[in-house]
Amino acid sequence: MLNPLLITVRESLRYRGRESHWMWLLHRVSGLGIVVFLGLHIFGMSMSAFNPALHERMLEAYKTPLFAVGELVLAALLIFHAVNGTRIAILELRPQLWEKQQVATRWALIITFALAMPTILVMAWKSVSHFVSGQ
Repeated sequence: MLNPLLITVRESLRYRGRESHWMWLLHRVSGLGIVVFLGLHIFGMSMSAFNPALHERMLEAYKTPLFAVGELVLAALLIFHAVNGTRIAILELRPQLWEKQQVATRWALIITFALAMPTILVMAWKSVSHFVSGQ
């Protein structure tokens, strides 16, 4: 028997609700990614008091290229989640705008892209510079 999470994921991928469904799904995934990061961050920082050796090992792991890519993904998730959350709030505060949901979705994606691209490019440039220079 499938657990409820797997059923939800399977059915979410099968549903053909167009843009609003995909925004709903991406909002949940981005929120989950942010929560995972926060949990890892809180755990890692708390280890500075409870297990300094583990804290140091975690800090070293954070300096790897894999975590640098993870930071880029996290930045994109944060920006998307904030912009889409703002879209949802505006639509909830002004119910008459729900008929313009497709336009709002497109604007949310455009704004996300416009904010995420320079952010990711700057972060990627700094990461690449760091790894190339070996500092």
